[in-house]
Amino acid sequence: MSKCARAVGTGVLFCLGLTAGPTEDAARHARQAEEAFWRSNRAMHAWLARRDPVTGLLPRRGDEPSWVVKDSAADLYPFLVLAAYFTERPLYETAMREILRCEVLRSTRVGRLADDVAPGAAGFLHREIDMDRIIFGSSEYAKDGLLAITELLGETPWYWRLLGLTEDILARAPYRSRRGPLPARSAEVNGNMLQVLARLCRRLSDEALLEGAMAIADSYFLDVLPRTGYLPPDVWDFAAEKPLRPVFVLSDHGNEIVGGLAEIYFLLQHRRPAKAAEYREAFVRLLDRLLESGLNADGLWVSRLDLESGKVTDARHVHCWGYMFYAVYTGWLATGEERYRKAVERALEAVARRPEYLFDEAGAGRGWGADAYSDSLEGALVLVNRIPHRAAEEAIDGAVRKFFDRQQPSGIIEDWYGDGNFIRTALMYALWKTQGAYLAPWRRGIRVGAVRSGGELVLVVEADTAWEGRLCLDRPRHREFWHMKTNYPRLNEFPEWFTVAQDRVYEVVMGGGGRVKHLGADLASGLPVALPAGGSVVVRVRDAGPAPYAR
Repeated sequence: MSKCARAVGTGVLFCLGLTAGPTEDAARHARQAEEAFWRSNRAMHAWLARRDPVTGLLPRRGDEPSWVVKDSAADLYPFLVLAAYFTERPLYETAMREILRCEVLRSTRVGRLADDVAPGAAGFLHREIDMDRIIFGSSEYAKDGLLAITELLGETPWYWRLLGLTEDILARAPYRSRRGPLPARSAEVNGNMLQVLARLCRRLSDEALLEGAMAIADSYFLDVLPRTGYLPPDVWDFAAEKPLRPVFVLSDHGNEIVGGLAEIYFLLQHRRPAKAAEYREAFVRLLDRLLESGLNADGLWVSRLDLESGKVTDARHVHCWGYMFYAVYTGWLATGEERYRKAVERALEAVARRPEYLFDEAGAGRGWGADAYSDSLEGALVLVNRIPHRAAEEAIDGAVRKFFDRQQPSGIIEDWYGDGNFIRTALMYALWKTQGAYLAPWRRGIRVGAVRSGGELVLVVEADTAWEGRLCLDRPRHREFWHMKTNYPRLNEFPEWFTVAQDRVYEVVMGGGGRVKHLGADLASGLPVALPAGGSVVVRVRDAGPAPYAR
């Protein structure tokens, strides 16, 4: 079957047949990615239709119309923003910015910190100012929502909202410790803040942010962990220096502290090596204690440990099993200890062998929902990005098929803010299948898929109806935006698959044309492509090295 495409500006029409091999795989990936983008777009529209006509904000649930910062802002709205960016750019520029404006005008209550908003003209949902609630909600919004947007899109209005919230959480930190003021007594909030701060400190030379991060890290590495046998307490009284809740929660709402401590340790190895050396023993003992006490027979995390004895008090496996393995893998990068990488490899073997770890058919009976499946699938995607594993990748495909089938004809998934996590996972899956490439503008019936083959990226672009636009490739966002030398795994990142450096040269073959050299900046901005109805084109991209004058 002949397919045709024209490279805009060349005047040349390419007619070609897709052959088996990389192009066939890329075409299959294109169909998978198209479905994922389409499902994201449907869910986005279903929730936009529920905006409050007075506040302009989104509900927490279908039957709960209030804007709740830790839920509506953290887990729903940000992923509508990303869905709009990739699937309907005009909405990104209008409705999504308008919701941000409404959020800032209506939810900011203490400095730039956010509080919950009642529907209509009722004002704030709570009459009293509770700093624990406000800091918790704002930290969730920062870490789970705004940080995810920033990881993918870089400097946008949402980045500045992230920075403002972070600065004010530190400025208004209500708890005193021997190391300085802290945002909270809970491992969750302090872990949230360490993750946000570790990344902002890579981008910014801001001593106040770094000092705020080290106050938290000092408290845990130097004071708390040596007193608890190197298991982080769920809640710690920093004044009395004792646990208020003597358990360690290995699922979300507890495990955030492990990822945060790993990120700040890795940062300080480069920024303040003497401080990192001071932390090293506690960091290694933390990881070793977790691997010793917190794994089930398959090598995945259990749900809860007793702080004093280290014994398992809840043996159920955690749906966000990947998150603490990000910290373990970062431990391998930071220390070179092979046992940490091997623990991650063992976990991937487990999910490949037992796909119910990715999508548990009986999970709904144990409280699994859209957010749980999202966490599980995303953990696998982030880790196979670092450690390719064919069987695990096939298991992800099978689990995503079941995951997508949960979406209702209306576009709603489960009718609560966790639907935002569905969008997040669908977009992450789509970008895996495209190797980070995307089409602008996008609509249903156009698609791109990609594979790596023989040292080059092979892309297939197809259109059911005539289309003209740009084929855009991803950039090394970790380096360009965060200024990271090493792209370590971290919560709420979007993995990088094939990226183009702005100042390097790439050879591009489009259809039956010759090799054309482009700068990475050209490919990131997008190659112009036009397709007739039913048309397709194969595009091959190869890194040609530095510019010719470099020796």
